This record gives sequence, C-alpha cells and structure tokens, in this order.
Amino acid sequence: MADPSLLASSTLRRGRNSVVNPHQALERAVDGILLPVSAAEDATTVEVNLCRTAAELSRTLQKGIGLSGGPGTLPVPLIQARQQFLESLNTTVFSVSLVVQARKVVEALEVSEASLRPELAVPTDAAGLDAFVARYGDSWISSVRLGGEVQGVYTFFAQTREQSRAVEQALAGVVALGGVQLGMELTRRLKEVTSASELNSSFRVSVRGLSAPPVLGPEDLEPFVRGFTATPLDRPEILAVQARGYETLPALAAVVAPVAANRRLLCGDGVQPGLLRQRERLRELVNQCTWVAGTYAVYGVPADPTLSAGLARLESDIREIDALRRSYVNAPASPLEPPVLEALAVGSPRLQVVVSDGELMGGDGGDPFAFEGRQQAVQRRRRLVRIGLRSQARVDQIRLRYRQDRGGFNPVEDWEEVHGGEGGRDRGTLELADGVVIRRIEAKTGTRVDKLWLTSSDGQRLGGGGERGDRLLDWTPAPDTVLLGFSGRSKAELDALRPVIARFDPLRWEPVPENEDP
Repeated sequence: MADPSLLASSTLRRGRNSVVNPHQALERAVDGILLPVSAAEDATTVEVNLCRTAAELSRTLQKGIGLSGGPGTLPVPLIQARQQFLESLNTTVFSVSLVVQARKVVEALEVSEASLRPELAVPTDAAGLDAFVARYGDSWISSVRLGGEVQGVYTFFAQTREQSRAVEQALAGVVALGGVQLGMELTRRLKEVTSASELNSSFRVSVRGLSAPPVLGPEDLEPFVRGFTATPLDRPEILAVQARGYETLPALAAVVAPVAANRRLLCGDGVQPGLLRQRERLRELVNQCTWVAGTYAVYGVPADPTLSAGLARLESDIREIDALRRSYVNAPASPLEPPVLEALAVGSPRLQVVVSDGELMGGDGGDPFAFEGRQQAVQRRRRLVRIGLRSQARVDQIRLRYRQDRGGFNPVEDWEEVHGGEGGRDRGTLELADGVVIRRIEAKTGTRVDKLWLTSSDGQRLGGGGERGDRLLDWTPAPDTVLLGFSGRSKAELDALRPVIARFDPLRWEPVPENEDP
C-alpha cells in the first residue's frame, strides 16, 4: 500500500496556477505546520445525487470530501482524473445526471500558521509579480484528502428545458426512495425512466484507490457501492485539494491584488462563476451541436445551415476566453477586461423531425410487424444497416438489420428482423454504412408484394420478384427526408410493406438560461 502521509505532505503548501493546469504542483513559497484533520465525518460516504446542470454535477463529484473554507479559499478544483471523467460524460446544457457514489478517506491534512518563506523577497513591481506567479502560481494548496472512491453516473441527454424538468421529476422519485437502498430496484427504475423519457442516455463509472479496479456495468454498481467503504484500498489517491490565494498571506496581501482580481474573473469566487465555467457551458453547447451534426451525417441528410453559424459563434466565444487565459499566463498582473459573449444567447440546437408512414405496398394478409419506438428513433439514431431479400414469383422474405446508438444503457445496439418465409432464392444483401441510405424504392404490388427493388445512395441495388400486381410505386425521398425502416405484414411471403419515413425540418434553437440554477 502506498504511504498516504508521504503523498499528502509532498502536495501540501505547493503552489498551483488555478487558471492554467491547476493539477500541476509548482514550487513552494509557503511555510506552515501540517496538521491531521479528523476524517470522522467524511471517512466513509455513500450518496445518490440528482444533478440538473454541469456545475451541479461538478460539485457533486467533489462532494463529501469535507474540506473547510475560509478567507481567500478558492473554488475547490476537481482533481485531474475526476476532471477527465467529467469531460468524458459529454454533457450538454440540458443534460440531467444521477450520480451514485461512495468514498473512503484514509488521510486528511491541512496547513496551519501559513506564511511566506523568509528567504523569498516580496515582489515590488508587475514584472516581479509576473515572475513570482510563473514560479509559484497564484495560490497554494492548503488542505488535502486521500483515499478511494467509486462514482457511477447515469446521464440523460435532454434537448429542452421541458424535457429536462420531466426527467428531473422522474429521477427525483429514485433519489427520494434512497437510491442505493433500493438494491436491484435502482437499475430497474432507471431503465423505466429511460424508456419513458425517450431520451438518449449513457452510463459511465470510475473507480479510484484500487490497483486493479473492476469493470462495472449498471447492474454491478449498486452492490459494489454498498460494499466499497469496507473495501481495503491498496493504492490510495488524492481525492481533493483545496487552495488559498496568496492574498491570504499578510506579506503578499497588497501586492498580489491585481493577480487575485484576474483570477476571480476567470475562475470565479466560489459564489459567482468565472469565465472558465462559462467556457464549460459553451463546450456543452458545442457537444449538442456536434451530436446534431453527427445525426445529420448518419442519415446522409444536409445539415441545417444555422448549425454551422451557431457553432462558429460558440467557437468564437471560446477563443475569446482562451485569449484571456493566454494573457493571464503571459502577464498575470496586467488587468483583464471581461469579454462580451454572444453565443449563450443563440441557444442549443434541437432537431425537429416528423416521422410518418409512406405508401402501403401489398394487402392485408399475414401477421403484422411494426417499426417500434418510432418517436425516439432519430433521437437514438436508429438506422438500417443491412437489408436482404428472398424472392421468386413474389417477394418471399425481407431481412432488416437495425442499429441504434445510446439507447438505454447500451452504447450501440444491433438486432435483425426476418419477415416472411424461406421460399424463393436469396437475392443477397445491401450493406448500409453511416450516411448511406435507401434513395429509391420501386415496387409492383397487389394483395402481396410481388416485386421490390431498393437502391442505396451509394449505388447498390437489390431486388427481385415477378410481374403480378397492378399497383406501381416509384419513391425517391426529398433531400431532407430519409427512410428509417419498414412496417408491414408477412407469413409465408411478404404480404405488405410500408416505409417509415423521417422528415428533418429546420432546427429549433432552445434558449439557454443565463442563470444555471434550475
């Protein structure tokens, strides 16, 4: 087992730059006494929390550490591993997350009687202050907690405030019932919420403090969380650090005031968010734009022109914040002017898709088969990836292979449907990659599907059948329309077939509240 005391003591009193790479420990400008802190209150915690904003999610992932505040205390930063975990969730501005976590603290230390090291000179001008910050940062680490934790996050990707509130209400019942006390009921209830909300969802888990962490699925999380506080930790890690600005040291209070003002503008003060939090919100909007653009690409549909314009404005605001951060790196003592950010006023793009039935081919014989879950099909990027046929005098069989993304707790789900019998000859298959879709349906039908030909957007053709039937169909979708799949009727043959079609209308841009509070 790693020595937690050595790890904690080597971290405390070190400098850090809260604006640039706050996870990197710099040289030490502070002396002080290292004191153990009672970890009785936060030694073991098990929690279920509902997070309605990314800021709330960030605070929750750090919650329960037991770090105390005080004058000059900065917003508690996420440790690097936890920051990377947060970013991997790819939340959007209306996302809702349920966090199930357990934490075990094995070491807690803080600095008492802090002072500037006597051999260091106090900076006397802006250049000297810039050099001081470059070497020692703009703050120093005053408290640290070590141990292990498990964090499981279920994220629901709402596209509107109304959808977000509906998920909140559904998940609030899970939290109210005690979450981890539900046992397997937790997984069942979450699946129910996923199905009822018709939203994309994801599940991710992170385990720290163990040299060989297990791979956990949704069904494994609850028992592992309940047992985690009794699990021996063979590789305790830093769970949280707290820093204080150098303005808390009497020797530096006056001279570092310009740096502290710039730091508050960028990082916030623990009450008001800073520009770096605004940058995170802009990235959430970029995530939503990226998801929308990817959906257009999957279906081979031209993107709404407002999407690229909105994305360009988001990237422009992010570049402005990044330019201020670079200015801080180069000259932290020089006053920074707040930028005018416009992208939040643009909002978050929401797909507007109308799903409808195309023209019926065939009659009313056989047994029906449906295209299930049509209203959430585009949200989950359901698409045909393979079509096969058997035919002779009529179409005997159609084989449909579907794929959808991020439905429920599966990143990708594939399944195949076979409708009809084994008569006729196998006519082969169409393989439809992302962006390749059916661009023409030709058919001849009567009481059954007598003849069917399908042409893909990359030029593949598949078909067969005879010349019976008296109704002809020759369908080519508009550029903003795509074939999602089929419903129909079948038994020994393909008795009927009806296209299920999605039309992409112009995007709707959902307003994003300036105040993140729900």
